Amino acid sequence: MNVASIAASATIMTQAQTQSQASMLVMRKALDLAGQQGADFAAMIAQAGGVGQNMDVQA
Repeated sequence: MNVASIAASATIMTQAQTQSQASMLVMRKALDLAGQQGADFAAMIAQAGGVGQNMDVQA
């Protein structure tokens, strides 16, 4: 193996690691956002005070 191929391999591995880390950060942010939206929705339903829990069948 020559020095150029070792350097190229190291560069490729570094780029792959950087892309992997960036993908994980994006995924974590998306999961955090989805969790916050779910919590907000649950709080909104709790504050509704029974709205939508009864149905008028005498239409």
